[in-house]
Amino acid sequence: MICILTIAVGFIAVHFFKMLRLYLVLMEHRISIGRFILLYLRTTFINLIIPFKLGELYRIEEIARVTKIWQVGFLSVLVDRFFDTLALLCVLLPLDLILRGGISVITIVFLVALFVIALVYLAIPASYTYLNRYLIMRKTSGRALVALRGLDIVKSWYDFTHELITGRSALIVAASFLGWGAEIITLRALSIWMHISFGLGDFASYIEAVLLKGESSLLETYTRMGAIALLILTILGYVSYLLYHRKERA
Repeated sequence: MICILTIAVGFIAVHFFKMLRLYLVLMEHRISIGRFILLYLRTTFINLIIPFKLGELYRIEEIARVTKIWQVGFLSVLVDRFFDTLALLCVLLPLDLILRGGISVITIVFLVALFVIALVYLAIPASYTYLNRYLIMRKTSGRALVALRGLDIVKSWYDFTHELITGRSALIVAASFLGWGAEIITLRALSIWMHISFGLGDFASYIEAVLLKGESSLLETYTRMGAIALLILTILGYVSYLLYHRKERA
């Protein structure tokens, strides 16, 4: 009974913190709470049942549709994934070094990806200023004009991204860590209920199974239970949303 209660509370906590993180990213676009919750539930459900995280494409499309800005759809999901992976990496790296005696392939991939994204993001302002001034002062060809347009596009994407995290990055990181903490506790409770072994040393293997669709009875059960719970919550959410707006019109 305690395991089932822990699984239920943990599952709610996991998605509360993940939903909070995405809400913080999109806060400036003032999506109503009700509409945002429905967006999160349906896109998370789709993402859960489609392999290799391809459901993120649906989330990009839905956020772009709601905000009416396609760049925000893409960049908000990228930012959300970045901070989620950053927190995950902070968990995986010490576990790899202490419990496994080396860095796993998936941890190396995460490290390289985050390093490249962070390096590009930090380099854009100074690079834009220098290259923009250089092209304006020294180049007059058609290629220079094309390059200037390209620089402006890159800078506009940087500005979109900057607006998504300005003043909220610490809260986004905190929500990411809390989400992963809740997920580890939930997985541990589920493993006890299923009578299978799952310790901190098994967490990296679990993440590899998530990303590469490897064999894991724990993952299969967690995904199945999560999909059913999210489907029920999504249906209840839409029913509540429709009833609320019907009362408002009456």
